[in-house]
Amino acid sequence: VHLKKRPNDAPAGSYTKHLFDDEQLLRDKLVEEAQELSEAENKQHAAEELAGVLYFAMVKAAKMGVSIDDAAAEFDKRSRKVTRREGDSEAFCIAKGDEILGKSQE
Repeated sequence: VHLKKRPNDAPAGSYTKHLFDDEQLLRDKLVEEAQELSEAENKQHAAEELAGVLYFAMVKAAKMGVSIDDAAAEFDKRSRKVTRREGDSEAFCIAKGDEILGKSQE
């Protein structure tokens, strides 16, 4: 699948096209899949949820014009940093995810 071309070439009615056109749905699905991955209890379930996270992340990235090479360059840049952040979670991001998940479960 060439997601880079999909924003303009996705067939009408396709799920990918729907995600490109509905920012709220794309965000909700990305958060939902990440939450499900965080709660996975076995290898198979983790693989299934990771596939979902990767798909929705790739759609978001393609929509923003970000390639896998861009992400790889970011990984490389981060690995070269001399100082490291503590690795703690961003509380406001967690709260926003909880808000999104609460809304989508109504």
